Amino acid sequence: MAFDDPCDGPFEPGLYLKPGITVTSRGCVNNCPFCLVPKREGRLREIADFAPGHIIQDNNFLACSKPHRARVYEMLKGQKAVRFSGGLESEFLTDWDVEQMRGLRIESLWLACDSPARIKPFLKACEKLVKAGFSRNQIRCYVLIGNDMSENEERLKTVFLAGAMPFAQLEQPREWVNYSQKWRQFQRCWSRPALIKAIMKGGDGDG
Repeated sequence: MAFDDPCDGPFEPGLYLKPGITVTSRGCVNNCPFCLVPKREGRLREIADFAPGHIIQDNNFLACSKPHRARVYEMLKGQKAVRFSGGLESEFLTDWDVEQMRGLRIESLWLACDSPARIKPFLKACEKLVKAGFSRNQIRCYVLIGNDMSENEERLKTVFLAGAMPFAQLEQPREWVNYSQKWRQFQRCWSRPALIKAIMKGGDGDG
């Protein structure tokens, strides 16, 4: 989506993103108010001849059809340090997907918990991954913040205690929000694993 590109053409590895990143689908099935993907890319569509790579940057990979996902998993078997950086929607994470991921050399799996309403589905998905043997170093979670700092902090701690490493992101709509130094500092503290572990060790977390 660099430079407001509508992404009508095929994905070209290395054109805008670093080598190793691939995109196997465009668009998304959702229409989240804070996300620009639906307006720029439209509805979800799979790329049949996707390029190989170890970093999957799809907007909603798990919303793709099972045959498509199977082809991607098969490609990833030959890759090292596999990352699902585009984000995995919690509701779409099936036991079959988890089993496929167990057979890969996973570096990181990114979930999301962008509002209080997303906590329950996140916890279910995270539990599946933890039971499958994935660690906090592998399970990461995007956490959208910027409205209620107290609620945001509680949600970030919930993510950590569930077995994932949170990564706080300040919500930034098209109408630019100039966040205060307090908010920027809060975001920095909750986006660095070492600081997060220190915060949780000093509170109710398990370190």
